[in-house]
Amino acid sequence: MIRKIKDTSGVTPGEILAFLWDAAEKGDGAAVPSAAVPMLSRCVVCDAPDGFFLFRRPSAAVGYCGLAERLCALLALLITAPLLLLLALLVLFTDGLPVLFRQVRYGYGGRPFILFKFRTMIHESERLHHGLQNATERGGRMFKLDDDPRVTRAGRFMRRVFLDELPQLWNVARGEMRFVGPRPLPASDQGHYTRPCHALRLKGMPGISGLWQIAGRNELTFDEMCLLDYFYLCNRTLRLDLKVCWRTLLEILEDAGLKRETERGGEQPSAVKHAGRGNGSGDGQPQREGGAGQRGRG
Repeated sequence: MIRKIKDTSGVTPGEILAFLWDAAEKGDGAAVPSAAVPMLSRCVVCDAPDGFFLFRRPSAAVGYCGLAERLCALLALLITAPLLLLLALLVLFTDGLPVLFRQVRYGYGGRPFILFKFRTMIHESERLHHGLQNATERGGRMFKLDDDPRVTRAGRFMRRVFLDELPQLWNVARGEMRFVGPRPLPASDQGHYTRPCHALRLKGMPGISGLWQIAGRNELTFDEMCLLDYFYLCNRTLRLDLKVCWRTLLEILEDAGLKRETERGGEQPSAVKHAGRGNGSGDGQPQREGGAGQRGRG
């Protein structure tokens, strides 16, 4: 059975999420008019047949990382090994050890795992995190800074072209993440889970990139982020994954200044149960880098 929202006048993303949660709990699909979800309408990889975005029940495939994807991640690690070594030396010689940043993140079903990135922030980033978060908190949005004072000079370069994310290929190879999926959040962001419907984004394996990264990032509210992630999980296909990866590449090129803007007319263009269990504990005692990125990345 496919449910439809009848009255979309003034409907909020949170109300749509609650509608989707109720439909999912009863085993139903849902159809939402495109006018009611502008963040999906603006995302060029999201299709709305007959003016409706469809939310089917997520398949079992979104709950694990297949062998082929894990092997692709291992191959990518081998191919990029020289670059990884150069980046590791860059971090080592500009800001010392540790080279890698390890942080507990929460993925499928709210399960914790250790996410790997190149360290891009100063050693005191954890101590400064809470003060910056309180000073820049924006209602309903994730804590992200456009110009984070904790980011090192080398880190700023790596974040600009997403090179700090490369170690997450190891997370994919281990089957903890996929190339595409909802962005896994740290313990400091678990307070955004204030209603059961927010857990919809936890119904699939987290990813290195996803709809959030190509559809507005930190300009979106948490409710909008959940809608994007649940839409992906309900409509995940290899074709959609490839489209997201391509758009991510275009975003990287644009951030690096390698993508030309089109010229026209002379103008330049709180917590869900199990969603954040624990208080950031995991295997070992990972270091925390405070989460935020200069480009609104988590």
